[in-house]
Amino acid sequence: MDYEEAVKSLRAAMHGAGTDEAELIKAITKFTNKERQIIIEKYMTMYGKSLIDKIKSEISGHFLDATLGLLEPVIEFEAKALRKAMKGVGTDEKVLIQTLCPKTGDEIQELIQTYNKLFQRDLLKDIESECPKYLGRLLKLTAGRENDTKIDRELAKKEANELYQAGEGKLGTDEAEFIRILCTRSFSQLRATFEEYNKLSANGILKAIEKEMSGNFGKACMAIVKSCLNRPAYFAERLHKTMKGIGTDEESLIRLLITRAEIDLNQIKDEYVAIYGKSLFDDVSSDTSGDFRKLLLALIGE
Repeated sequence: MDYEEAVKSLRAAMHGAGTDEAELIKAITKFTNKERQIIIEKYMTMYGKSLIDKIKSEISGHFLDATLGLLEPVIEFEAKALRKAMKGVGTDEKVLIQTLCPKTGDEIQELIQTYNKLFQRDLLKDIESECPKYLGRLLKLTAGRENDTKIDRELAKKEANELYQAGEGKLGTDEAEFIRILCTRSFSQLRATFEEYNKLSANGILKAIEKEMSGNFGKACMAIVKSCLNRPAYFAERLHKTMKGIGTDEESLIRLLITRAEIDLNQIKDEYVAIYGKSLFDDVSSDTSGDFRKLLLALIGE
């Protein structure tokens, strides 16, 4: 990889009067996140200036937000999104749910460490102080999710019955039981449990949660189940939601695309077409504009 040529291309795109946005987009999106970190260092070595500061002086708006997001290590980008969601008055629970619920225990532990390194704060304590009782407990417990891929069929049958008795099988809902099972079992084990649950209930696990839970706690439970059953389909739904109706939730659109870009974006694109009958590329194209649109479309690819 010729990083020096990449650095020269970036400098040329921002040198002199005006900015060559097309060249800037091309120079950033053709590299992986790890490669971009090397380019940032090389830029400083070659020119004695910060690439980030230079970009901030050249572009603005959502185009700038998305560009800066692509230049950050993904784990730091996610940690900053979580901090922003809990900082100040009110909490954006949507960001917490979409970031934490689909992750494995190991992934959340890495995020906890990064959050602490960046802000000298305890992520789990911040969640506890910022979120309502059941939602806070659920989000905290996801950090202890098992990572084992082995499946215990007898445990799956037992806990499927316990979930049924905690919800559809009684008057009211035992939220603590749902939290215990949904947040601590590995995704492999949960899939087996949901298979067993569907044998017990005509509704199935998704409809049962929709019926038994409400508010952000219900959304968090649904996020765990949906991302466990089909993670790309879950994120396809979240992306569609950012563009549904009047206006666009650009911040969520940026966050979702950046965090999934090098994980499962191609599978998300396939699920998006299967669910909505049109491509993610076309929907983003019609809901965004200018250089912001060009950057996102370059990231998505046709």
